[in-house]
Amino acid sequence: MPIRRPAVAGRFYPGDAKSLAALVDSLFPDGAPQAEAADTPCAVMAPHAGYVFSGQAAALALAGTRLPETLILLCPNHTGLGHPLGVWPDGAWETPLGAVPVNAELAESLCARGLFAKDTRSHLREHSLEVELPLLQRMAPDSPPSIVPVCVGTQDPRALAMAGGILADVCGQGIRDGSTGILISSDMNHYEDEETTMAKDERALECVLAQEPGALLERCRRERITMCGCGPMALALFCLRALRGTSGPSAPARLVCHTTSGKAFGDYARVVGYASVRVYL
Repeated sequence: MPIRRPAVAGRFYPGDAKSLAALVDSLFPDGAPQAEAADTPCAVMAPHAGYVFSGQAAALALAGTRLPETLILLCPNHTGLGHPLGVWPDGAWETPLGAVPVNAELAESLCARGLFAKDTRSHLREHSLEVELPLLQRMAPDSPPSIVPVCVGTQDPRALAMAGGILADVCGQGIRDGSTGILISSDMNHYEDEETTMAKDERALECVLAQEPGALLERCRRERITMCGCGPMALALFCLRALRGTSGPSAPARLVCHTTSGKAFGDYARVVGYASVRVYL
């Protein structure tokens, strides 16, 4: 069974377990995070930069939520390697805090439907899911949720709509009963000044909060909003749309946090935006 070793430990977050656990706990508003909580979003979007930049925003995305038994992890493909919808098929992902098991049965069911494919290459050097795992591990140190890692390397609306339908078919019952959830890993606009980035982020977030995946993809393309997880977020929204049918959103999405990397060092000339969002079924 394949074991995915840490690629950015010691760079994006501490490489030793003690320091990492202490830092993750400090990111949550009340210290050590609690997995047993009342808030039960079906999907959460969290940023994925180094913890000094976006760790607190990522923790706020998860703070006070109840973790499901299994999480579908959707991330962008920063490296360009591998399949456009690459699924890590089985085994586990390691961090300095231990191993997180892959739900091989669910991964197999997803890939059996087409479009998605078993693929480790797209994940080996990709940081955007790895940095989320220590937060989940600290929320449930004895039994973190199993995961199905999916690296999304396309922003084609037709492909993503089809993929969302497949995800809804395979995972729909679990999403409805709360045993399965979706975690989307995404930063927002990249490397423009603070004012421009916040404005562009807000334009993209309007579509996210309205739960309009096609509009999100088109707006990011047309207005050159460099939200790296635009594709993964659209896939998740297409999935939830398929689950709801024609009824439309039955519950609002909620913006939890919106900030930029400028807050870390006081440099607002060239920043990256970070947003945390919760979506409800």
